[in-house]
This record gives sequence, C-alpha cells and structure tokens, in this order.
Amino acid sequence: MNSFKLALKNIRKSWSDYTVYFLTLIIGVAIFYMFNSIGTQGIMEDVSKSGNDKVKMLITAIEVVSVAVALVLGLLMIYANNFLIKRRKKEFGIYLLLGMNKKKVSKILVCETCIVGIVSMFIGLLLGIFGSQFLSIIVAKMFAVDVTSYTFAISEKAAVITVLSFLVIFFVVLLFNTGTISRYKLIDLINAEKKGEKQIIRNTKVSIALFIISTILLVIAYAVIGIFGNRMRGRDFAFTAGLVVIGTFVLFWSFVGFFQTVLSKSAGYKKGLTSFVVRQFSGNMNTSAFSFALISLLLLAAICAFSSGFSFRTYLNKRLGNATPVDLTMRVWSVKPTEYLASKGIAVEGWAKEYMELPVYESNEITIGDMVAPVIEEAKKTFMYARWDSAENVMRLSDYNKIERAFGREELKLNDDQYAVVSDFDLLNTFQIAAIKQGNKLTVGGKEYGPAYNSVNYEYILMSGLTASMGTIVLPDAAVDEGSGSFREDSYLLIANYKVSDKQGRYKTDALIMDKVGASVEAGNNGEDAPDGINIQLSTKNQVEDASIGISVIVVFLVLYIGIVFVVACAAIIALKVLSDSIDSVQKFRILSRIGAGEDMRKKALFIQVLMNFLLPLVVAFFGSVFMLGFIKGMLSSVGMVSLGPGMVISALIMLLIYGGYFLTTYEGCRKIVK
Repeated sequence: MNSFKLALKNIRKSWSDYTVYFLTLIIGVAIFYMFNSIGTQGIMEDVSKSGNDKVKMLITAIEVVSVAVALVLGLLMIYANNFLIKRRKKEFGIYLLLGMNKKKVSKILVCETCIVGIVSMFIGLLLGIFGSQFLSIIVAKMFAVDVTSYTFAISEKAAVITVLSFLVIFFVVLLFNTGTISRYKLIDLINAEKKGEKQIIRNTKVSIALFIISTILLVIAYAVIGIFGNRMRGRDFAFTAGLVVIGTFVLFWSFVGFFQTVLSKSAGYKKGLTSFVVRQFSGNMNTSAFSFALISLLLLAAICAFSSGFSFRTYLNKRLGNATPVDLTMRVWSVKPTEYLASKGIAVEGWAKEYMELPVYESNEITIGDMVAPVIEEAKKTFMYARWDSAENVMRLSDYNKIERAFGREELKLNDDQYAVVSDFDLLNTFQIAAIKQGNKLTVGGKEYGPAYNSVNYEYILMSGLTASMGTIVLPDAAVDEGSGSFREDSYLLIANYKVSDKQGRYKTDALIMDKVGASVEAGNNGEDAPDGINIQLSTKNQVEDASIGISVIVVFLVLYIGIVFVVACAAIIALKVLSDSIDSVQKFRILSRIGAGEDMRKKALFIQVLMNFLLPLVVAFFGSVFMLGFIKGMLSSVGMVSLGPGMVISALIMLLIYGGYFLTTYEGCRKIVK
C-alpha cells in the first residue's frame, strides 16, 4: 500500500481524533477569507464611492491584523499537529517495527497533513465565500449604502491571499512534523502510552506559598490598574501590567500543588470519584502551566476587546440617532462666519437655503471650575490636565433657543436669576450635576444666579459624533447685555441647511466649503493656529454620519476579527491538550470500570474534568476583566462613554457560543476515547 492510500485510511480510522483540528482549520480559513474579502467585494465599491474614507482605513487595518492572525493560526496548527503525533506515537512505532524507515513514516504523516489541509481549506473557503456575502451586506448597511443592486461575488484577491497564507503555514507544519518524527527513538514511540506527566513542583509548601503570593499580587496589580490606571504614567502602567503577566504565570505554575493540598483535606475528597477527578485534572495541568497562563491572558484580551468594542459601537449609534439635525454647524473665532466665508469667495447665500449666525460669549467671572465648584477637588482627580481657570462658554437665552428650534429641541426657560448648563460630555456631566444638586451659584456683575434645572441639559451646539466641548452656560439676555463690560464676544456660530437635500449633493457642497477653509478647520479641530489666523470648528451632516459609522464599523470588525481568532485559538489549544491527556487516561478509566464505577459515574467524572480545564483560565480571565474593563471605561469616558453593559452582554454570548461549542465537542471526543 502506498503512502497516500495508507494516509487516507489512517484519516478515516482516526477521524474522531481530527475533529477539533479539522473544525479549527475550517473556521480559521473561513474567517481569514471573509475579513480579507471585505475590500474587494463588488458591493463595497459602492461604499467606497459614497465618499467615506473610513472604508480604506478598515481595509488597511484588516490587512495589518491579518498578519498577526496568520501567525496565531500557524502556531495553533503546529500545536494541533503535536497533539496528533502524540496520539499516534505507538502507531508510528509499530510502523518502524514492521520495517518502515523514518522517512517513510514522515511521508505518511506529510500525506495526512496535506489531505486534511486541502479538504479543510476547500470547505473553509466555501463557507468563507458564502459568509463573505452576508458580511459585505452588513458592512454596506452599516455605511448606509443601498444594497438593492447586490450581486453574488467571489474575491479572487482574498482567495489567493488565504490560499498562499495557509500554504506557508502548512509548509512550516510539515517541516515541524518531519523533524519531530526524526527525533523520536523507537523505544519512546512504543512505550508512549506508559509515560506519564512529570510533576513540576513537588514541594506542596512552595506551591501554596507561591499561589497565595501570586493571588495577592494579581489582586493588587489589577486593582491599581482598574482604579488608578488612567492617572498612571506610561512607565508605571507598564510595570503594573508586567506584574499582572508575572502573577498570572506564577498562579498557574503553583496551582496544581495548592489545588491538590486543599481538596485532599476536604470532607468530600474520598466520596465517589472526586479524588480521581482531582488527580486527573492536576495531571492535565501539570505540564500546561505556561499554556494555560497564556490562554488566560488571551481570553482576558478577547473579553476586553468584545466588551469595549461593542459598547463603543452602541454608544456611537446612540449619539448618531440625533446628532445631525442640520446640514452644517460652524464655529469661527475673531470674525463672523458670513464675513469670513464671503472673503473666501463662498458667500453663504450661494449654498445655504437657511442659516443663522449667533455669538458665543466669555467672561472671566465664569470659569469651567466655577461650574463644578462644590465638587472641584473630585473633578480634578479625574481631569488632571483640565484648565479649570479657563473662561466658560456663555450664550444668551434667546440665541440658544434659536438653536433649540433649529435642532427640533424643546426651548429652555429661565427666570431672571437662573442659569442652565448645556453639555454632552457624560463624564463631566456627573460633576456638574453633583454641583447643581448642591445649589451651585454663579456670580455675574455682583448678582447671583442659581440653576434652573435639577440636571444638565444633555445637548450640543456643534454637531459631532463624539463629545463636542466642555459645555456652555445659558444666561438670561439681560445678564449678558447689562454685563457688557464683563462679557466679550469670543466666537460666532453658523448653523445652516443646504439648498440641496440628497447625500451626493451635500458631499459637493461640503467639498466646496472645505476647499476654501479646510486648513483653518483642520487647525481648529486640532487646537492649533490656522495659517490665516482664523480658527474654525466645522461639522457637516455627512461628515458626522460617515465618521461615526466608519469608526463604528472599524471597531466592530477589528474586535470581531481579533477576538474570535483569540477565543478559537484558546479553546482549540485547551481542547487539543485535554484530548491528548485523555489518551493517557484510557487505561485508568478501564480500571475504574473493573472496580465497579458505573458508566454514569465515569461520564460525570470525565465531564467535570473537561469542564475544569476549560473553566479555570476563563475564571482567571474574567476576574482580571472586571478590573481591566474599569480601566477601559475610564479611558472611554474621555469621549463621553460611561457604560460597557451592551458590549459585555454581546461578549458573553460570543464566548458562550465559541468557547462552549469547543467544550462540548471536546467532551464528546474524550468520551469516545475513554469509552
């Protein structure tokens, strides 16, 4: 029988051993193709033509991430092949006893790897091609592009990239397999099933001490990052993160000794098959401390990525719902917008159907710090670099209510001695609301003004997909007019609707304006001095929608791409490790059967054993994510986002689907092996 036929026969015979490996390869190929095909799908050309440059950013980001994904999948395949070789050491030893040389055995293994690789690549590409159709439609809909002209398309570029990437991976795996077989001695192959795991830590006191120390170290390091991470300098944060990594590895390295010691002293240790399960689990963990620690850290990264990414998308979509009531908002310093635009040759009357021009005032009597005076010390801890002595934006009530009417919002009402706070900055709002509830007073021209509302008016004066400003104070007209000596016109707002109403027409008008004032807008948005000395903040309906949708799409797809690959890799490594260890346990389960342990007891023991292997790194990762998400929440709060709830729910569902699916598949595989 030639090598190919023998390899084919071996695959049929050992199909249950290849299940996890085969499944992982298919998922890897499908995901790799789907995400790399986004930029070359026919429908995506319409997205690119829509004028949203975020599409190119998405494609570039995916191409960069794909390099890392290919590396992760390559390492995963090498690990998987190591499991398959271990599973069949005795079989290879028998081949050598029958007269085959190592070159012939390696050739059989190469044929098996090629067959499994080609079949999995074909099925993965097929699934990826169909999956990419749905993915491209989802992307198009997220970019608000009409999909009625959709046609089925295959990305030749993505297919070539996928095939070439996996051919390189398979080539590396083949070299690894060939080298592995050549290193084994015949005696090692024949006696492979008789060799057990070596105990890494024999001294239980050392294990317990290291476990306690690493646990305390992790709790302290995570707490410091979660509570103080946003205030730490780069070097301090890197040091603390390093402690997390070290603590995680030491925790898993010392876990076996601690686990056995504690469980062996419990009342239920000798009941049923508890002692057997504990020893089996300890044996599985014995030589896998490094792998399980790394898996836990990768799961932590996946949980944080899913939770923060999807929460950020939900936040952006929520803001976008009422973020573009007009076609253009513009703020110009030092000169009126209409005069400035006219000097550039683009008079407002030429492109605007309707518009209004309103002044924004400043006064040294009202600073940003005055708005949070009762709680300013707490605010300073959160906003360490804020300039609290800077003058706050002020608007007359009548002017601000013009904006309310233009934006379709309810007008504000103030008494002669009242003020209102307008802000869409969630994190700052918490301090302003606290100050308002304490009756924070503002003094202007010797007269005190109290809050008219019990909270901040969650509104904006400039359109933006994210937080626009540090807030605006609305005062009665008389307070500003009579205090003219105190107030000065700092800047001017221009709010306009275009003469054209369709999206493409708005793009042309946007281009007309930006062609003349783009440099000043860029300087104004970056807080720099404009070339002509006139700083401008400008947002258009199309810009806000495209930026919000584009950022949302990029975040979601990168999170999905990286997160899914991480979870699949982690689950597959655990599955392959558990399946490999279950091979060594066959004889032990036979002995249990002979001494009277029923099938239900054995199945329960196996189930708990597999569950513990999957659960331990996930529990450690979940513990860390509680603190890390607090740190991430603090970072995202700088753009107004304060809730991670939606992302955490989606994260849990994805983890349950992928991680849980691998767990059930692994348990079923182990059950067949030890049956």
